[in-house]
Amino acid sequence: MYPLLSAYLYQEKKISIPGVGQFELHPVNASTSFEAVAAPGWEIRFTENPAVTASENPDGLYDFLGAQETINKEDARQQFEELARNILVKLNDRETVEWVDVGNLEKPGSHIVFTPAAHTLSPFTGIAAQKVIREHARHQVLVGEKETSSDVVKEQLQELKAKKNNVQKMTWIVLAAVALIAAAFFFKNGCNIRSAANQQKASIQKTPETYKLK
Repeated sequence: MYPLLSAYLYQEKKISIPGVGQFELHPVNASTSFEAVAAPGWEIRFTENPAVTASENPDGLYDFLGAQETINKEDARQQFEELARNILVKLNDRETVEWVDVGNLEKPGSHIVFTPAAHTLSPFTGIAAQKVIREHARHQVLVGEKETSSDVVKEQLQELKAKKNNVQKMTWIVLAAVALIAAAFFFKNGCNIRSAANQQKASIQKTPETYKLK
């Protein structure tokens, strides 16, 4: 009956075993790491509850077991309750109960311990992940409040860089021209202060006498 109970648990996501507890399937989202992408799936969670009864399961469980075993619903329920009693007996005798495709049940102390057959149940498989860097990939970027493409941003940066280079070139050209003019001037007139000054002599003119002494 274990395979049938496993199939029911995977389909309905919940089942209660009398005197043992509840088993539930909880969804697990896909996760990523540097080397792999784990597929989404489910994990089985067990809650120990000795007070749980067969009545906490819907009638659909016993209809399903009866249809698979070709017996009526009441007989299916009785067989299910008998299976639960056998599980408790084995656990109290410190035996391990193996539930096919679900996990193992043990009672090393005063509480029942459940070990799932797999940490995550999934119809999918994980895939290997490798980071790919594309140097010339085009993507949308936000500049201020305007959305544009990475190609346009690159072109604008190249234009600004070209303008900056042109200004620097013109500055060096002007400085070089000034240096050449200065060098030619000093080469022609010599490197002294007099050559750079006005070489004409200034004449001092006397003002005519306004008054004569007698």
